[in-house]
Amino acid sequence: MSARIAGLALLALAAILYLAGAARFDSQAGSASDEYRQARDQRREVRSRLAELERRAAARARATAVLAAARSAPSGVREIRRGVVDLVTRSRVSAVRLGVRPGRPPAAAAVALSAEGSFADVVRLTAELARAGSGLVFERVRLVSHAPRVGLDVEASGVAGAP
Repeated sequence: MSARIAGLALLALAAILYLAGAARFDSQAGSASDEYRQARDQRREVRSRLAELERRAAARARATAVLAAARSAPSGVREIRRGVVDLVTRSRVSAVRLGVRPGRPPAAAAVALSAEGSFADVVRLTAELARAGSGLVFERVRLVSHAPRVGLDVEASGVAGAP
C-alpha cells in the first residue's frame, strides 16, 4: 500500500512539475514567437527600404553617367544634338525619340530619330533634316503608316562643324 501511495505521490508530483514547466515554457515559446514575428517584419521593412534606396542610387548613377557623357561628348556631337532638337521642337510631330552618340570617323555623330505626325509634318521635318547645312547625311529613312498618322524613322551621320 505504501508503494501505491508513494507511486501516486510521485505521479502527482510529476504532473505538477510537468504542468508548471510546460506553462512556463509555453509562455516563453509564445514570447519567442512574438519576437521572431517582429524581427521578421522588421527585416522585411528594412529590405524594402534598402531595395528602394538601391533603386534610387542606381537611377542617380545612371543619370550622373548620362550627364557626364553629355558634358564630355565632343563639341560636334553637342552641336548636332542641339541642331536636331531645335528642328524637332519647331516641327509639329509627337512621340519623338532621339539618340545622338559619337560616330565613327569621318562622322562626328550617329543620329537615330523616330517621330509621328501628319504626313505633311513628317515630310516637312524630313526636308528640314535633309537640307544642306543641317550637318546630317541620311543613312536610312523609313516612313510607316499608322493611320491617320505617319511614323518616321531616320538614321543619319552628323558632320562636324555643321550648324
